[in-house]
Amino acid sequence: MKRLFIVFAALLLVACGGKSKIDKVNYSKNFSAAVVNRVAIIDFSKTDGHNYDVSNITSKFTAELVGSELFTLVDRNDVDKIMKEVGYQFKGAEIGTLTQETVQKLKQVGADTILTGKLISFKQNGVGDFKTYSEAHLTAKLIRIETGEILWSAEMLRSSRGKLGGSEADYAEQLLSEIVTKMSVPLKTESTFRRIIRR
Repeated sequence: MKRLFIVFAALLLVACGGKSKIDKVNYSKNFSAAVVNRVAIIDFSKTDGHNYDVSNITSKFTAELVGSELFTLVDRNDVDKIMKEVGYQFKGAEIGTLTQETVQKLKQVGADTILTGKLISFKQNGVGDFKTYSEAHLTAKLIRIETGEILWSAEMLRSSRGKLGGSEADYAEQLLSEIVTKMSVPLKTESTFRRIIRR
């Protein structure tokens, strides 16, 4: 009986089908193409219970932004080395506290801004091998090292449901990649950035 209930609940989930999403992007009034020159991408935090390697998010953003017309990226190995030296750790669910020592070391490698954020959810459910539901929810911030000002922030959620007798839900990893790609769009080219920020 319990197994029958589980199967019935799963069928109700997949019968709905479709996708849902959140798309929020905000800019500081002080954010211009001249403000950010070199960005250090710092590992994202994650909510408890998610068994996901957040360094993958850093890699995804690096792949998207390495050719940005707005700024250059600080080498990932340099950033990792600095964070290990200063013992940087996340405080609770936030991005952590940048000490004066951390700020100085980041500035020594040329960074003026950090990109980081939080993986809020990353899940994938199924019945047997059939994926019934998947979800990825991510926030990201560009933070000016010198002042701590948040210049740009984004929050995006993508979810996907399988359809009864139809296609499966997308992989959660695919949804997360879509989020990172979409978040990166205004940060890649100066013309796109100017067009979006004028709205």
